[in-house]
Formats: sequence, C-alpha cells, structure tokens
Amino acid sequence: MPMTPEHDGVAINYETHGDGPPLILISGTGHDLHFWSGQVPFFSKKFRTIVFDNRGVGASSVPEPGYSLADMADDTARVLDDAGIGQAHVMGFSMGGHIAQELTLNHADRVLSLGIHHSWTRNGARLRKFQETRRYLAENDQRVALAELSMLALHASAYYDAHVDEMEGHRRFLLDGSPVNAGWIGQLEGCLAGDTYDRLPQIAVPTLITCSDLDLIASPHLSEEIHSRIPGSELKILKGTGHVALMEAPEMFADVCLEFLDRVTA
Repeated sequence: MPMTPEHDGVAINYETHGDGPPLILISGTGHDLHFWSGQVPFFSKKFRTIVFDNRGVGASSVPEPGYSLADMADDTARVLDDAGIGQAHVMGFSMGGHIAQELTLNHADRVLSLGIHHSWTRNGARLRKFQETRRYLAENDQRVALAELSMLALHASAYYDAHVDEMEGHRRFLLDGSPVNAGWIGQLEGCLAGDTYDRLPQIAVPTLITCSDLDLIASPHLSEEIHSRIPGSELKILKGTGHVALMEAPEMFADVCLEFLDRVTA
C-alpha cells in the first residue's frame, strides 16, 4: 500500500480502488481504512476510490497528541497529492465528517463535492461528555471499558442484539486493532477542540449531509445544524440505523451517496 512522504513526523497509509472521478473517504474516530470496506465495492465501480488510515491508527504514523482536525485535513490533502489528484469528491464519516469540513474550508480548490455523514459542527454538552469520557479511559489505559462504551454507542440496539458475531468482530477490532492509547487521545482531543460552526456558510460546493434516527453519538439535530449553515446543502435522515449506518446498512448507505454523486458528476 502507498505511504505519503513524512511531513512533520507524520506519514499516511492509503489504498486506491477502481477508476473514474476521484473520491476520497475519511474514517471516524479510532477506525482505520477498513471502516469503509462495505462501501468500497459500490463506489469503486464508478469512482477512483481512496481510503486511508488517519494519523494515530493503522499503518499511519502515531504522533504525540496535540494536533487538530485541521491538521488531519492537511493529511488528507497530502494523500491526494501523493496519489496525483488535484480535485476530488470528499466524504467523511463521524470525526471524518468534521475533517471533511476542515478540508473543504481550508483547501477549497481541492473539493468537488462534500459528504458529511453522521457528524457535527461543534460539541454539544452530551457529545462533549461522551468524548471526554472516552479520552479519560484512553489516558488511563482502560481499553476494555473504552471498547465497550464505544460499541454501545456506535450500534443501534436492535442491530446489536441481532448480529452477535459481527459485534464480537467489531469489539475485537476496537480492543486489538484500533489506535494505541496515544492515537485515541490525539483523535479525541482533536474532536473536542474542533468547531466549524461560524465558518460553514463559506462552503460553496454541492453538499450531502446524512444522519440516522437511532444515532446515539451524532443525533439528527446535529446534522440539522450543519444543514442550516451550508447554503444549498441536502439532508437525508436514514431510518432504523445507529451511528455506523455504513456498517449496519451498507447498500442503503451507498445508494444514498451514489445518487448524490451521480447527480453532481453528471
């Protein structure tokens, strides 16, 4: 797999799938490029689809905490540079959706369209407490508690109960394959400090915003706030799924995204 040249001690691991207009996908907190594995088969039929490990996870560098989501957006731009891509369609999920906002605000000439999925523009009291609690667990090496708290929040209750083997696989990833503690702490601190609210009206590219009615992390009111701030944006509320709708209903999620992408690339 390609690796970007090191910049300020950080190199980013990425993969490219398929051919067509470029589409880069940005993962959520604590997850590597496999976060998008359920969508890549759909997207790569029409798009040159790039997935990558954010700093702090997977095969990418694990710098000391103290970086921002804007720094992670710069990482994304460097992936595009290394892949020889000037402009791309951009989609980010959860933390990745906030990184995608920063990428569009700070590198506007690189973004053809924007997908902000199950994300937020600033921390409300509940989301802040959730992220602070996970940071505390990472700081104190409470990895089992960190994994279990994340699992309970990521998945819709009925889906969790009905997919025992899948839940165990996701749990094993969070225990064994997700970031070392420094990666969790760095990403969570970036999430806690991130705030794009005042700048969102500057976004002028076609924008799709999604959320799920059963999401316990980024509930619909947070996506409605983003929608109200980005002129001309579209909001889709998915039914019956939790925070990680791209895992729970991969085909439905891909269909929503591809319908938008097909329109903006027509």
